[in-house]
Parts: sequence; C-alpha cells; structure tokens
Amino acid sequence: MTELKGILTFIRKLLINLVVSLPFLGFGIYGFLLNPDAIPVYASGICLGIGGFLLIVGFLLSFVASFPMPMLVEGEKELILRHPTMRPAYTRMAISVPFFGAAAYLALGTQSPYVYAFVVGLIGLWLFFKGVTRYLRNLCITYLVTDRRIIHMYKFLWLYTNEIPVGRIISIQEARSFFEIITGRGSVVVSSGIGARMTIKMEEISDPSPVANELRGLLPD
Repeated sequence: MTELKGILTFIRKLLINLVVSLPFLGFGIYGFLLNPDAIPVYASGICLGIGGFLLIVGFLLSFVASFPMPMLVEGEKELILRHPTMRPAYTRMAISVPFFGAAAYLALGTQSPYVYAFVVGLIGLWLFFKGVTRYLRNLCITYLVTDRRIIHMYKFLWLYTNEIPVGRIISIQEARSFFEIITGRGSVVVSSGIGARMTIKMEEISDPSPVANELRGLLPD
C-alpha cells in the first residue's frame, strides 16, 4: 500500500511539473519549428527558457528537496505533520489558462493590434507565475507538532527553522477567511511572546481545526 501511494505521488508530481512547464515549451517549439514567421525568435527563445527553468526547478524541488522533515530527538513523539495546501496555487494556474487562450486568439486569429494580445497574455502570465511560485514555495515548507515543540521548517537554497517549546505556548489562534471556510483551509497561529521568532503561523493548511485543538490540548493546566 505504501509503495502504491509513493508511485501515485510520483505520477502526480510528474504531471504537475509537465503542466506547469509545457505551455511555455510548447509555445517556444511552435514558434521555432511550426510558425517561425508569425512569432519572433526572441519570444520563442524566452518561452523555451522559462519552460526549461520551470521544468528543472520543479523536478528538483519535487523529487530532491520537497517537504523537508526536521529531525526528532530521542523519545520525541510526532503528533501532527502538515504542509500548506496546494489548492490556491492550482486555482491561480487554472484561472490563467483562459487568458492565455484569449491572447493566442487575439494574436493569431484576429487582425487586432498585438498590444491587446500582449496585455491579456501579461495578465495570464502574472496569474500563472503567482500560482507557480506558491506551488514551489509550498513544496519547501513543513509544519510539525510534537509532544515537545512546534516547528516551522523552510528548506530551499537556505534553511530556516523556527521552534516553540510546548511549555512556552501562551496563545493559539485560528484564522479563516470566508473563502477559506468554504474550501476547508485556514491558518493556525501559535505564540510564545512578542516578535517574529516567538510566533509560528501554519499558513493555508487543510482542515486547521484539529490542529488547533491538538495544540490546545498541549497547553499547561
């Protein structure tokens, strides 16, 4: 069962990385090979470069450095392990698709000035990269609750770890917007004092209520 789950996770990550990079690779290949007269060479080259960069970085993060795991000390018990949900990232990428389609239609299917296609495509590109950067960022984040501490770990080009001992927790907050309530997401904020190092915010995790309740159970009587 564990092996099957690992295979399915591998396939899912592979498909996501391909979906993220293929629009740029496809547009670049189309411009170079199929219709070089309609699309400038520099535009095709830029798209190929962006697509290749996203493909390489996505594979590195997905299969080499995704979801870092803090080391536990002897006798320490893991209670909760969470990562930020990918739904906002997927949603932004999905919303960008109609803008890319409209930009392609304006550029290739009509006689409209290219500036219209450029503006529409720029909006789609902004939404797409917002989603991609959120997806890649979330791959680098781990939230871990043990019977001794709460840990926020970020690992990409550098390592950032913030920990709060269970005995020093003074407040636990659950923050959920209206849209997050509908989609089953939210954030749990744990504080042991004033300042960034004294606070851990588990952002955009799925089903945050059980996490908050588990943390409340760790509070000293």
